Amino acid sequence: MSLSEPTLIALQTLMAQDQELLAHVQAADDADQAAALIAEAATRHGIAVKVTELQTYFAQVSQAAAGQALNDAQLDAVAGGWSNRDTMITLSVLTLGMSCVFFSAAEGAYGIKKRMCEL
Repeated sequence: MSLSEPTLIALQTLMAQDQELLAHVQAADDADQAAALIAEAATRHGIAVKVTELQTYFAQVSQAAAGQALNDAQLDAVAGGWSNRDTMITLSVLTLGMSCVFFSAAEGAYGIKKRMCEL
């Protein structure tokens, strides 16, 4: 993937801490608009990431996740079940899956031990 582990972690932290940014990303019309919003906020917070890097990353993660099926726990959560991953699942649903894809790809690509979402 095109983003470094420190950049991914910094972006995860930013998204988790900035509720206003999260609301704007959730309201974005598409992944390109979401990437622009995230890149702008990242720059304001001293995180060096370009819109094109995020767009490429989102495209790669989306393509990688396209053929994956949901497991029973994920199906329960989507169908209204409640689990320890409620926040990430809600975030994923509200952002049309992009946040979960983003976090899960970061976890898989860089071996991050703290699981935010499971694919």
